[in-house]
Amino acid sequence: MSDSILFLAIALPICLGIVVVSAGFFVKGAVAIAHRLSVPEFIVGSVIVAVGTSAPEVAINVSAVLGEAGDIVISNIIGSNIVNVGLGIGIAGMLMRFEKARPEYTKTVILGLFGAIALLINTFVTTNLSLASVSAPFAWGLLAAFAYFMYRTLTTSDGEDDEDFDVNTPLALAILLVVGGAAAMAFFSDLAVEYAVNLSQFIGIPEAVIGATVIAAGGSLPEVSSCIAAARIKRPNLILGNIAGSQIFNILGILGLSGVISSFTYRGYLWVDIAILIAMTLILLLCMTRPGPRRFKGPLLVASYSAYAAYLIIIAL
Repeated sequence: MSDSILFLAIALPICLGIVVVSAGFFVKGAVAIAHRLSVPEFIVGSVIVAVGTSAPEVAINVSAVLGEAGDIVISNIIGSNIVNVGLGIGIAGMLMRFEKARPEYTKTVILGLFGAIALLINTFVTTNLSLASVSAPFAWGLLAAFAYFMYRTLTTSDGEDDEDFDVNTPLALAILLVVGGAAAMAFFSDLAVEYAVNLSQFIGIPEAVIGATVIAAGGSLPEVSSCIAAARIKRPNLILGNIAGSQIFNILGILGLSGVISSFTYRGYLWVDIAILIAMTLILLLCMTRPGPRRFKGPLLVASYSAYAAYLIIIAL
């Protein structure tokens, strides 16, 4: 057993290090693509980066809905969004200063907020004998909203808010950095979560604590790492686009796709988690539009996630 603990203690930080390095390459490639093809950074962040970093959730949720594990579908989507906002933008907010967000970023976050509110209403309306359900009509509605978001993003972004940045990376290499970086982040994030769970179990940390911290944060390592990498090179547009796009992709795209594949049920008490996501999104909007709260964006959002993790631990004890 001591050999296993030693292996996990060595392998875990190595995997996390590779995720962070991969995120740096991924963001560098994304920035290069934006400038080489004159693609607005909002599109790169909210489409390329967001979809690339959220790809693991697609596989998890499709498998979950086919296995009739509706609780995993909802908790994975809501938990991922909470971690993205709380840790992704929260940590980035501690590393750099954000100016007032442009309207397209605010509108994207608001659309994600409406998606969360719709899911909360659906939970209350459909709950019967402690189980709520996602039906095909509701799922198609989510996919329609996602299609609208993609159309508006691709047809209205002009790129006039992009920061000046000297990019000498060839386009072919930039594409390789994006694809390779996304693949490496997904693979080593998966390994990191597996190793962290095993290590926690070996040293006796309760599963509730593991789920609220290690798995939740580990599942969003690609998004969080991408935000940190973008903050290091002062790219707020990529950060906001990544998280806002991931929120939309998760709650409208992935949840909608899951419900279209097969209607499923989930525990009604997950309304609490959905409500917490709504509250954190409102805090994010406040920080994006008001100068006072914006100065404390990082601590506010990280504290919000910490409170959520503490809530999960307390109710599980």
